[in-house]
Amino acid sequence: MSRNWIVGALGLIYLAASPFSLGQSRDRDRRFEDALADIRLLKNVVDAQNRRIADLEKTVKALQTESAANAEKPTGYDRARTSNPAAIAPWQIPFAWSQIKMGMSRVQVEDILGPPTSVDSVIDYQTLVYKGDLPGTGALNGTVKFTSDRVYQVNPPAF
Repeated sequence: MSRNWIVGALGLIYLAASPFSLGQSRDRDRRFEDALADIRLLKNVVDAQNRRIADLEKTVKALQTESAANAEKPTGYDRARTSNPAAIAPWQIPFAWSQIKMGMSRVQVEDILGPPTSVDSVIDYQTLVYKGDLPGTGALNGTVKFTSDRVYQVNPPAF
């Protein structure tokens, strides 16, 4: 009888554990399927990002190539200075003077107007002087005054 009792007890334990283990199996299957779905989603996101990165790298390379080609070309000021010494300097163009703003640095001003014909300096004050003749209008004279390397006064030529 004790043998039957053992077999019966094992049977009851199996039956009691079976629904629980089947429930766990379903939960495991659902979690496994969810994990696979997440992996597929992440793979799609990575693929999309790789395509975007490749497109951005192409754009950057094209811009670098274009920039390098433009760097080899002389600027308008350089072309005027080298090809025709009597050509108009940037400071002789009224529009260039309209771009000069209070607070700009000397480097910014010289990028717009070109190098001055002379510079007057007294302690912390500098004056860039632009003098010259413009064909058809005569002599022009303009100044840009700085303190602590910042524009505080602009006197454009009378065009």
